Amino acid sequence: MSAHGSNKAIIFALAGNLLIAIIKYIVAFITGSAAMLAESIHSTADSFNQILLLVGHKRAKKAANEMHSFGYSNEVFFWSLMVAVLLFFVGALFSIYEGVHKVMHPEELTSVYWIFAVLISSILIEAKSFQVAFSEFRKTTKLPFLKAVQASTHVSLVVVVLEDSAAMAGLIIVLISTTLAWLVHPVFDAIGSITVGVLLLAVSILLIAEVKNLIVGESMPRENRQAIRNIIHKFKQIRHINRLQTMVMGDSKYVVLISVDINDEMKGSEAEDMIEELKLNLKREIPEIGIIYIEIQDSTRNNKV
Repeated sequence: MSAHGSNKAIIFALAGNLLIAIIKYIVAFITGSAAMLAESIHSTADSFNQILLLVGHKRAKKAANEMHSFGYSNEVFFWSLMVAVLLFFVGALFSIYEGVHKVMHPEELTSVYWIFAVLISSILIEAKSFQVAFSEFRKTTKLPFLKAVQASTHVSLVVVVLEDSAAMAGLIIVLISTTLAWLVHPVFDAIGSITVGVLLLAVSILLIAEVKNLIVGESMPRENRQAIRNIIHKFKQIRHINRLQTMVMGDSKYVVLISVDINDEMKGSEAEDMIEELKLNLKREIPEIGIIYIEIQDSTRNNKV
């Protein structure tokens, strides 16, 4: 999965949120609705999400240097965490605050037809953005959705998919609560706002937990580590695997550290050729591998772990 897929999903989400924000600003200007103006600001903040992710992708492409010999690929994790903490939490707390305020000071809905027009158009735009992000995300994994989110290292796609999922669910909740507030009682408007806030809070906590695991150095999935062992065992000159360590570096690539014991009869040139062949086989079979370090030890040494 190249960065192109992630950028495509981010740009679609950015365009969708900007369009939704423009629609909300226009309706807020026509109706003079303070609630709609608040929603406009919320959609503007959502657009800022995607800008931060694009910044992360841009900075992650910086070339390696003396102080950052592995490059800057992990920058994408930092900017994703910024999105989760600053924007998801701000959106969640803002929605909950608005809901509590409306419970204490309920107001009759005005300009209901304009509100419905904005909600329906926003749902359609978000649906298209979600479809693009979800299709790009599904190209990276066939696991069930929640397991795929937990296992994925394509953090930018995870952010966009979760954000679009929350936005779609939130808009549907608001559509239902607005209908009930219009037909039954204004308090349903407040209940809808609080429900959306709780939803955003749950999504933000999930996203923060996933990005934290990547920042601290999440290992490659167990099945991939076993696949590495299986490939190594095909080389009869290798007597024992002393150590196998993996750590994610950037969006979807891993550093792999391997220590092996080899037959002590092997010549240096033969060992070098074998290691190069092993590296080629590993990268061919497991494309997620980025950098491989292989340490060779004499099989007569008593240092196996």
